[in-house]
Amino acid sequence: MADLIASAEDLRKFNSLAKKERRFTPALRGVLAEAATTDIIRYNWLLVKPLVAHVLSSVLQDFDAERNVEIGPPLPLANDNTVQDLQKRLLEYLDFFTEAPFTFQRLCELLVEPHKQYTHLHKVALAFERLLLVVKTQPITSNPPPRPRLSDLRPVNENITVTHRDRPSGAHQRVPLEPLFHIDTEAQPAAQPMSIDEASEMHGKEETAQTFAANGSSHAAAEHNSAAQSDVQHDAQAGLVKSEVSSSVKTEDAGQADTVLGQSKAGLLNRVHALEEANVPADGAEVMKVDAS
Repeated sequence: MADLIASAEDLRKFNSLAKKERRFTPALRGVLAEAATTDIIRYNWLLVKPLVAHVLSSVLQDFDAERNVEIGPPLPLANDNTVQDLQKRLLEYLDFFTEAPFTFQRLCELLVEPHKQYTHLHKVALAFERLLLVVKTQPITSNPPPRPRLSDLRPVNENITVTHRDRPSGAHQRVPLEPLFHIDTEAQPAAQPMSIDEASEMHGKEETAQTFAANGSSHAAAEHNSAAQSDVQHDAQAGLVKSEVSSSVKTEDAGQADTVLGQSKAGLLNRVHALEEANVPADGAEVMKVDAS
């Protein structure tokens, strides 16, 4: 049926043609599209490899033609002088495999829809090179489903999908992955744009707040310094007063002692004068007696 992807017999007919007579029909494209969307390897690698080589050469030639019409000099290729050298080197990598490479699904995506990620020859060439430098291979898919219709194939190289190996047997459709989380954009209203006057007013308030905070810090520091100076002056004054009080106490004690001594001397002299007036003999013994009495 014409609506189905190519069969193994269709691939054999394609391989039997000369390279210039080969055409990449929608049915042949369906073989690569099925592998790209489901990771199913339906046919033997020896049947599929000529098709892959044909499409790879066509993609490189198309990108090279687009490069020639770009403005300015074309970007140089990494390890090749011409696109023919690049094509030869990549086909040699492809001939190395005896089974489908481990990167066959991504390789088919790039063969079928190369322009969805790349627009320059040197970038798509580097992508092909990375896919063909792997060593690991994979066998044909066991018990594949019947050939799908071309209209049933999903778009290639668009969404992240679950591969054939990640799904239970019998499920071969391309299933988009569910998002890990959902952000409710309606719950939070979008921020309204701010006018120039409002922005200037907000900026002025911020500057005023910063200035007030700076002045408050300076005022607090000045008060702290002033209080410290007052404490030092108070301590100095207290020490001076204490010294003055101590000196005055000592002076007062000395004056009181002198006063008492003077009073004692005056009293003794007064008694002596009184005895003399009373005609008392002034010998030492009598005087001592009188003083003792």
